[in-house]
Amino acid sequence: MRGILLGLLLSNVVFLAWNIFAPGLRPDLPAAVNEERGATALQLLSEIDSSRLVPYPTREEMLVQEEALAPSDAAYCAEIGPFRSTEDAEGFVLTNAQRMALQLDEREISAAPDYRVYLPPFSSRELAQSTLTTLQAQFAANNLAIDTYLMPRGELANGIALGLFSEHANALNVQRQMEILGYKVVVRAEPKQVQEVWVLAQGLASAEEFAEHWAQMRLSRSYVDTREKLCETIAHAQQFP
Repeated sequence: MRGILLGLLLSNVVFLAWNIFAPGLRPDLPAAVNEERGATALQLLSEIDSSRLVPYPTREEMLVQEEALAPSDAAYCAEIGPFRSTEDAEGFVLTNAQRMALQLDEREISAAPDYRVYLPPFSSRELAQSTLTTLQAQFAANNLAIDTYLMPRGELANGIALGLFSEHANALNVQRQMEILGYKVVVRAEPKQVQEVWVLAQGLASAEEFAEHWAQMRLSRSYVDTREKLCETIAHAQQFP
């Protein structure tokens, strides 16, 4: 036991002497670490090659650019239409292409809705078909000329269609006739989009210049009209080297 204690004491004395008298050791860092530290060092602007710098416009240059991209106060644009068809508008453009810059403009616009009249979907195809047969017999007996059919698919599948009308009054008339026969039907407005074809006139100096040509241009198509339209200017972003 005494020998173990003396051994531990001797080991501690040797370790203490090593820490006091041995020179400090600095571990060698790997080359990859030294290179990483060098890469994160800050670089002064004066030390960068001028060919690598991106030039930005001065305030004066930016103001000049904005003025060049701004639409001219004297520019005048107009729209002509609506035409009866795309072919009709194309013929107008070909006839008057020498007078001014003309461009087709086809638009989708909201129109007055249609009105759908129908019996709501039945619980089964068999019940819907049986009701349709009974209904058609009642129409014949009462001299009612109402086109009807079974809707096979979609949200109204197994419903019975009773017509699609452009006039609301006609849809309400069918509804009243069906109520007399004892049926409760639905009248639903269906939104509708239609296409209109216009022609855009561009690149004119003034309204007076357009009026000089318009008097002759409208002779062949008195059904079209014209109105002033805001000229559209497309600004392209400047690319710097």
